[in-house]
Amino acid sequence: METVQGLLTRRCTRVALHQVRYKKQMYRNRKPPTWASQVALDMFDQYYKRQFGTRWSSIRLALLSEPKHAALVNNYGHAPEAVCAYLEALGAVDIMDANVQQALRPVRRAKRGVQGAAHVATVQEETKTVEHSWSEESMYDDDDDDVPNPVTGEPGLTGGVSGQDSPVSLPDIPTNLRLLSMADTSRFPQAKPDPDGILTYYVLDAASVLPVLALNLKPGDIVLDMCAGPGGKTLAIINTSVSLSGIIANEPKASRCKRLNQVLRLYLQRGLSVQKGVKVTSFDGCRWGKMSPNSFDKVLVDVPCTSDRHSLTHDEKTNIFHVSRLRERTELPDLQVKLLSSALAAVRPGGEVVYSTCTMSQMQNEGVVYMAMEHANQTSNILTEVADVSNLVQFFQQTFTFSEGCRIGALVLPSLPNNWGPMYFCRLRRIN
Repeated sequence: METVQGLLTRRCTRVALHQVRYKKQMYRNRKPPTWASQVALDMFDQYYKRQFGTRWSSIRLALLSEPKHAALVNNYGHAPEAVCAYLEALGAVDIMDANVQQALRPVRRAKRGVQGAAHVATVQEETKTVEHSWSEESMYDDDDDDVPNPVTGEPGLTGGVSGQDSPVSLPDIPTNLRLLSMADTSRFPQAKPDPDGILTYYVLDAASVLPVLALNLKPGDIVLDMCAGPGGKTLAIINTSVSLSGIIANEPKASRCKRLNQVLRLYLQRGLSVQKGVKVTSFDGCRWGKMSPNSFDKVLVDVPCTSDRHSLTHDEKTNIFHVSRLRERTELPDLQVKLLSSALAAVRPGGEVVYSTCTMSQMQNEGVVYMAMEHANQTSNILTEVADVSNLVQFFQQTFTFSEGCRIGALVLPSLPNNWGPMYFCRLRRIN
C-alpha cells in the first residue's frame, strides 16, 4: 500500500509538469517586444514615403547611419585661434570659411572675365591707356586679401559678367563664429578645459546653427530663447559676439534646464553671463506671450518634436515613440502651435521669430507655422509674414542638403554625403 508521502510526491510532480507545459505554451504564444525605435521607423516608412517618394530610401539610410559632427569653437575660452588650428590638424574644416570661398567664386570668375576683356582692349590702345589698364588689372588679382568682405556686403559682391553669373547675395554671417567639421563621420575628442577651466569647443549638429543665423542678430537686440535646453543654440547666440542688450534662456523642463545651466557654467568665464545679460528662466513657454508681450526683438522657438534621428537611435526610456508617451506625441502639434503663437505675441512689432524643429514632418513644420499665424491673428489680432531665408540656403548649399519641396522656410535633409539634420527653420516677421 502506497504511503501518504508517496502520493504527495506524485501529485507534486504532476503539478510541476503541468506548470512547465503551461509556461512553454504561454511563451510560445507571446509576441516579441516592440521597441520604440522600431515603432518610429515603421511610422516614418509609412508617412515619409508619401512625402518624399523615391527619395525616402536614401534619406532613411542616412538617418540610420552615423551622423556627422561639428565643433563650435568657444570664443570666450583661451586662444580660440589655437583651438581652431588644433582641430584643423585633426582633419576638421572651417564650414563658415569654406562656404564664403564657395560663394565668392562667381565674383572671382567675373573679375577674371573683366580682366581678360580689358587685356584684349589694351592691345589696340596707346601706351598711356595700356599703363592705365594694367593698374586696373592689378585690382582684380586673385589674392584672397583683395576679395571684399562678404559679411559687410561691400561693393563687388553683387558683380558678375552679364549672361554668365547671377548676382551673389550673402547673408549677414557673424565673422567670428567658428564652426569646424570633420570630412567624414569621425568624432571629435572630448573638449578639454583651458587654463581658466573653460571648455574650448562644443560638439553639435552643424545644422543646429542655422536657426541662430536666421535670427539675423543686431547690436542692441533683446533675445528670447524660448526652449533653450540643453544649451547649444544659446551658446551659439552668445558666440556670435553681437552686442546684445540681453538674452533670456528659458527651459521649462527641469532636467534640460539643469543641463543648460551646466553648459553656461562650463563654457563661459565667471561673471560673463551677467556681463552679457544672460538670464536663465524656467517658465512655461506658452505663457511668455501674456507675461511679456511686445518685449523682444528676436525670439527663437526650438520646439519639442518627434526628433526623427534621435527616435531611431535614442534610449528606449526617453524615446518619444515609447508606448507610455503616446498621448504626449499626439499632442505635439498643439503644443508647437501654442509655443509659436506665444512667441509671436512676445516679439515686438517689426521683430522676428525663428521657428525650428529637428523633424521632417510637414505637420510639425509648415503646418504648425500656418496654424500659429492664423491663431495669432484670430486671438490677438497679430499679423505676421514669412521672411525670406533663401540667402542662407544659397550660402550653405555645399554643406547641407536642402529639401526642394519646402513651401516656406527651409529643411535640411539627412544624406550620406552631408549627413546633418534633419533641421527645419522658418523666420516670421511681426507686422503690427
